[in-house]
Amino acid sequence: MGVARIYRAPSPFNGRELVDCDIDQSFDTTYFAHLNHKPSKLVRGGHTDWQFSDVQFGPTIAAPGGVGCAMTDPNHDAANGGDAYFPRLQRYVVSAVNDDNGQESLASAEVSVSNDLTLKRNKNVVSWGAVATANRYFVYKANLEGGFGFIGETEGLSFTDDNIEPDLNDGPRQGRDLFAAAGDYPSTLFFVEQRLGWGRTSNNPNLLVMSRSADLENLDVSRPLREDDAIAVRIQGTKVNSINQVVPLDELLVLGSNGLYRMEGANGDYLTASPPPRQRRQNGRGASRLKAIVADEVVFYTPTIGDEVRSINYSFEVNGYKSDNLSIFSPHFFLGYRIVSWAYAEEPLSCVWAVRNDGKLLCFTWQREQEVWGWTICETSGKFLGVAVVPEIAPGTNVAEHRVYFLVERTINGVRRRFVERMSSAKWSDQADACYLDCAASFSFEDPVEEVFVPHLIGATVDLLVDANVELDVVVPASGIVPLASAGRKIHVGLRYVSTIETLPLALTDRTGSRGEGKIQQLGSIVLRVFKTRGVKVGRKLSDMLPMKTRRSEPLGQPKALLSGDYEAPTPAVASNEATLFVQQINPLPMTITAIFLDPVRHES
Repeated sequence: MGVARIYRAPSPFNGRELVDCDIDQSFDTTYFAHLNHKPSKLVRGGHTDWQFSDVQFGPTIAAPGGVGCAMTDPNHDAANGGDAYFPRLQRYVVSAVNDDNGQESLASAEVSVSNDLTLKRNKNVVSWGAVATANRYFVYKANLEGGFGFIGETEGLSFTDDNIEPDLNDGPRQGRDLFAAAGDYPSTLFFVEQRLGWGRTSNNPNLLVMSRSADLENLDVSRPLREDDAIAVRIQGTKVNSINQVVPLDELLVLGSNGLYRMEGANGDYLTASPPPRQRRQNGRGASRLKAIVADEVVFYTPTIGDEVRSINYSFEVNGYKSDNLSIFSPHFFLGYRIVSWAYAEEPLSCVWAVRNDGKLLCFTWQREQEVWGWTICETSGKFLGVAVVPEIAPGTNVAEHRVYFLVERTINGVRRRFVERMSSAKWSDQADACYLDCAASFSFEDPVEEVFVPHLIGATVDLLVDANVELDVVVPASGIVPLASAGRKIHVGLRYVSTIETLPLALTDRTGSRGEGKIQQLGSIVLRVFKTRGVKVGRKLSDMLPMKTRRSEPLGQPKALLSGDYEAPTPAVASNEATLFVQQINPLPMTITAIFLDPVRHES
């Protein structure tokens, strides 16, 4: 077994606040948004170097200091008695530019002089102190009380103005921090088009702010606005509409409490500060605060009002986004409940794992290209509290897959404990490596052993898989040492769970057009199409299940081989008004059913 140590980093959040944090990640930096806290980030500097800090909005390059202006005015139009000499006030600011990251500093302190630059040989020389990280400097000028405009750039520490007309369409940066005080802290977070977006403050629940392009922690703007400036808009609705989530797809989808909006560039292109983005309301079904899941081009979310799961996807028929109810075939899984945590594991099974507020786990299988989707409920000897998905390399391979992690609360030997449990890999080649147990510990030894140590399961009744051989109903003693019925190298020890499949009642139509509801039905031949499966039972009633024959030519004492293909299943002949079939796995063994073929016999009444 590996050895692990817990590493702790101080956090600004308490345990109750974490569930309300919106989180998004950019490489080694994870950003946090919460209504009660300033925007913050967690930066990973190394395996044992993790630091929380508040986000300091603005450029990282400092503005030039020591700015001064020297006036030269040898020409007072003396030949004409000074009639053409009209000195005017000129004001200057300077900014520093770092070419490596493209940042421009805020404007320096302002300096001013009065001179008549319209006369030859008159000039103003602006100078400043060096900025360590600057490659060049921009100089801006304002005449009298007007706005500043760009007049030139230099790599040196001075600039000469000999009557350069300022470009008032290109002004200096102006610092702005919209989240400086309590009540203005954002609680929604997202990335879009090289911008970091924030939204939903207490004072302005419909406010949406996006950083400068390619400068995630900078909310500065220019006057007048440039295309790459920070963006601030408000999502207006017919009712109070807080921005609960933002999902970046081909367009920006804003999921408010009172409807879905799509946001796009004013010219159908990238989002810009000028001209501002366009927003269009798509439908009136609001979204809850539970973070939406994106699978391919489809968005899953839970509504503000109602106990269901809905999807959002683009529809060519309406030339916009429409919302569909994905829980319509399993409403009993959702009625009176809400989802508190969920995550999408794309590879290898394409499943959404959703934790209900009662501690039950729902699994949503999503294979859109095959038009296959449906819900399954999962229960364990305890409560599921949370779920997360992490991409990892499958054991013994170079193939990546999504591993699912759960936070589970269990009562073991009378003591309530919480466990972080990882779902075992679905990519295995040897059935001895397959683990189908809850709260399990897995071992691999070079030489066979006769016992294993599982202190976290003291007092629990466990099942074991020892070199692919099953041992059931073993009580873990107070020592935590579990003796094995036979020595083994690859061992899995954990809590049992039972997997049950029930087919839907048959609705058959005969040659006369008559359907089968209300008529006596009976299942004749039953064929299961399985893949790497062993130890399955089949029956018409859970109280009367028969095992599928799996041993073929394996020697006695060796594990039974896994079955793949079509196999006829034994079941007693039972006639009733509804012909359904149960398939069940109670052993810690693999079961994959890809198809069930039923040959019904209908009895006329």
